Amino acid sequence: MKAKSVSRLKASLMVLAGASSYGILSTFVKLAYEAGFTPSEVTGSQVTLGAAALWLFSMPLWKRVRDISVRDHLKLLGSGVFTGLTGVFYYYSLTALDASFAVLLLFQFTWMGLMLGWVLHGAAPNRFQVTAVAIVLAGTLLASGLLGGLPKHISLYGIGLGLLSAACYTLFMYFSGRVAVKVPALLRSTWMITGAALIVAVIYPPQFLWNGALGQGLWIWGGLLGLFGMIIPSYLYAKGAPYLETGLTAILGSVELPVVILCSALLLKEKTGMLEWIGIALILAGVMVSQRKAAPGAQAEA
Repeated sequence: MKAKSVSRLKASLMVLAGASSYGILSTFVKLAYEAGFTPSEVTGSQVTLGAAALWLFSMPLWKRVRDISVRDHLKLLGSGVFTGLTGVFYYYSLTALDASFAVLLLFQFTWMGLMLGWVLHGAAPNRFQVTAVAIVLAGTLLASGLLGGLPKHISLYGIGLGLLSAACYTLFMYFSGRVAVKVPALLRSTWMITGAALIVAVIYPPQFLWNGALGQGLWIWGGLLGLFGMIIPSYLYAKGAPYLETGLTAILGSVELPVVILCSALLLKEKTGMLEWIGIALILAGVMVSQRKAAPGAQAEA
């Protein structure tokens, strides 16, 4: 049974914090690339070190593993696959699209989450959630800088990959709130990130384990990315998402983009124009609107 003490507000704050943690990633990824590491090394070390750390943190709960059914184990591993695929599809989309356009495609998860909850559980979005999605997407358009001009080259291949990344992120948020919710959050996130590590290892063979990259400093970037991209968000989503509808979780996840822009401005000294700041304000306004007149007592389904 889920703890009754977790309020809707507390659950929302957990998801917001998890999404904010994801927002920090792009800054560290850029710094890791500047240090000379490849996308496969960065992505592989992120999920591998993140999974290894989670297994260490969850040691006190190892005795509970035998109480988890094989079916739940497989569900959690399968759910984690969507976490890994989100990053893989998004990184591949960046090879065919401008970053601003790729971000806009990724953020389609805001309405995908609402639609998924509606189709699977008949949870029709209320007018505040629909309004929130419209505001968030408008803010994303402004914050992405696309109003300054459309990309010169629009690749259908890249668009497909960008939308796949959005769909995988939506499914990750959905399963975070639905799969094996009786299992302790730390153990759930450990198994999910293990699933992510497995799928990434298939796509990006972990050559960094033997090519000397870890000794050259990759362990630092992999550790930071594992912390902010695997450990913190997966745990917070596992704790908070079961108390929220999938659509609301998706809207709250949109806070990731403002954090991306703020970190880039503060740590990478990237210039942020007035339209981008207006976009950030709109996204935050959309998050606040989504909290209005929320359906009471939303319960997760196992």
